Amino acid sequence: MFKKQKSLILIHGFLGSGKTTFLNHYMTQILKKDEKVALIVNEFGDFDVDSHLLSRFDVQQSALQGCICCDIQNELIAHLYELTSDAEVDYIIVEATGVANPIDILVACQDPLLAHAFSSIETIGLVDSVRFMKRHENTAQTKALMEDQIRASQTVLINKVDLIEDEAQLQVMIEEIKKLSPKSRIVLTQYGETLKTIEKGANAQNIDVATFHSHTHAHYTSLQYNFDSPVAQEALVQFILRLPDNVLRLKGYIRLREQPEETFLIQYSEGLPSIESVGNLKLPTSIIIIGEQLDKAMLRNQLDMLQFT
Repeated sequence: MFKKQKSLILIHGFLGSGKTTFLNHYMTQILKKDEKVALIVNEFGDFDVDSHLLSRFDVQQSALQGCICCDIQNELIAHLYELTSDAEVDYIIVEATGVANPIDILVACQDPLLAHAFSSIETIGLVDSVRFMKRHENTAQTKALMEDQIRASQTVLINKVDLIEDEAQLQVMIEEIKKLSPKSRIVLTQYGETLKTIEKGANAQNIDVATFHSHTHAHYTSLQYNFDSPVAQEALVQFILRLPDNVLRLKGYIRLREQPEETFLIQYSEGLPSIESVGNLKLPTSIIIIGEQLDKAMLRNQLDMLQFT
């Protein structure tokens, strides 16, 4: 028997939509209320980057590697059940991998073990404004997944609105999201922070599973690469700029030859790279690359050349 019901909050969105940046703001707000939070970070690959980025929060934190839709669904159910039995926990927050269909997590929450565990389930979906407007340029599977992620959202955060060209384009985007998820609350955000609420939404909890596509992650693959030594910054930038179109996300930590005592967080999404110092932290210098049908041999060869020349 559960000691008390918990609130489950699912944070999701396609690769590079800004989930971790938003979660940093969101966690701060929840913890101000003196609530006890358990955080589950789900990564598609074997290297967990986000847990390091969220480590400043004094919360119970765990990581799940793999695709929730099939590989680790039973592991997720077991982990959620364990947390629902913890009398100290008020909120359970799940940050899903960017290639997860949130409906698979909602299905997991209907398992008999969890049937009466949650007083509320909230789904918050982040949308990369630029990537969403270009979604028709992606494969059919990726376009369907991006749209399903919106359909499963009680709250849709249109992120990176500073990159939208003009008000007319923003209005087109809002209308397209309304068609996909007419009952959702719609909020404009920049760097994960709220700017304006567009639609209050009905915040309906009953999501019709039948409206969703059959999700498979078979066309998504990941490559983890470990660096044994610092790399040249210019060579790193050139590697990133020449990444093929089927690379959807790159994230991890590296050291540069020009500043070997510092560790840098490197990210890439939708053609936009970023490198920022995280100080002299002793983090594993490793990156994860996620894409569609990656040529792992080619990428690994290029990274070897980057590291050893």
